[in-house]
Amino acid sequence: MNWQLEATDQFERDAKRYAKKQRAEYLAVMENLEKYVISLESASHPRLVQFGFLHEEPKGIRAIDQSGGALASGEKRGKLDQTRLYTYAALESKVLHLLCLGSKTTQAKDIRYAERVVDALRKDSGE
Repeated sequence: MNWQLEATDQFERDAKRYAKKQRAEYLAVMENLEKYVISLESASHPRLVQFGFLHEEPKGIRAIDQSGGALASGEKRGKLDQTRLYTYAALESKVLHLLCLGSKTTQAKDIRYAERVVDALRKDSGE
């Protein structure tokens, strides 16, 4: 069974804003998301997937940042603002939840939001 992506409304709003106002950061994070999802397909557990752009957060949340090599288009990433896409991988259902997208300045608020969403997901699934 392939991993499915499920975005929160907050992620959708954040992504729309980033795609418009911080396009390079948005593209870099989304490219790293694609690498993560491809690796999830062959891993027996999400925690076994390791990249320099993945950061462990509380409650099983993983942040995907903007770092990495050249973009798929071949152009260099250049200096990008620190950006994090907060995700939660539900192993049983193979759903990768896209929680929110933010900057270094919104990091604390974003993590608190992501924790609340994960608590609700776990409660709903009986974890």
